[in-house]
Amino acid sequence: MNQMFLMITDDKVTLDYQLAEILKKKKDYEVIQYDLLEVPIDQLIEDLDTYNFLSKQKIIIGYHATFLGSEKNKSTVEHHLEKLEKYVVSPSDDNILILVNDTLDKRKKIVSLLCKKMTIIEKISERNIHDLIKQHLEDYQMDSPSEKLLLEYCQNDIERVLQEIEKLKLYRLEEKKITEQDIKDIVMKSMDDNIFHLVDSILTGNKKDAFELYRNFLLYGEQVVNIIRLLANKIRLIYQVKILYHDRYSDLDMSKLLKVHEYPIKLARQASNRYSEETLLAYLFRLAKLDLEIKSGETNGLIEFEMLLATI
Repeated sequence: MNQMFLMITDDKVTLDYQLAEILKKKKDYEVIQYDLLEVPIDQLIEDLDTYNFLSKQKIIIGYHATFLGSEKNKSTVEHHLEKLEKYVVSPSDDNILILVNDTLDKRKKIVSLLCKKMTIIEKISERNIHDLIKQHLEDYQMDSPSEKLLLEYCQNDIERVLQEIEKLKLYRLEEKKITEQDIKDIVMKSMDDNIFHLVDSILTGNKKDAFELYRNFLLYGEQVVNIIRLLANKIRLIYQVKILYHDRYSDLDMSKLLKVHEYPIKLARQASNRYSEETLLAYLFRLAKLDLEIKSGETNGLIEFEMLLATI
């Protein structure tokens, strides 16, 4: 049985769930955690090779193993990766090693070796998500369509799903049953969903819906400059996805390449079929021009953005 795991996630719920799965069959163990932004991998390896006095097994977790990713390492700690290489080739039978980082750069020699020697854990499966939701519902009932709608509203963000479940349980404290209508009434749709709707309204010329969505954003405290930025980002994403999908990239491939969650990729792909590249680029140009005018102090953007909506 493999005693080494590589977790590719920055989601606390996923980390906690997967760690619980690893530990649930263990009895006599000690969990030791290291932040690899502050502690060298050398110390972690030394701990793995040290005899256990207090327990039968040590579970050693190294968080922020940024030397495995493509991002620039912000840590000043020097890691002697040859010690990690040596350990994974001939690991301890007594202890468990878990390394955690949100990305992997598979071009790196050390990453290639770890992928061969360690069990890779990336995200919670759909079945496990369902089990986790069921566990947090306790004695409440929620059918499959309602669960699907909740995941959609929360953009598959498991941490937010669990937070919203607690709100829904309070809302249905007496009935003990959560419905689709409850989710529509209580759970606010993600910003991404509403921005995509605003994109649709603008690009299809639906002034009524565009103004209604825009005013809702203002009511929730969004600044016009932020709305313009989000809108431009979504139109840019639709354009990028349109090009990549034409080149036969899957949603998962695009998610990894663009470093965007799969759910916004899915929304962008669905939207990309409705608009031409020329239309998307034209609106990107208009938004970029308005953004520049705001940043240069020529305008606060409020009237100009409303004029843009009025002329769609």
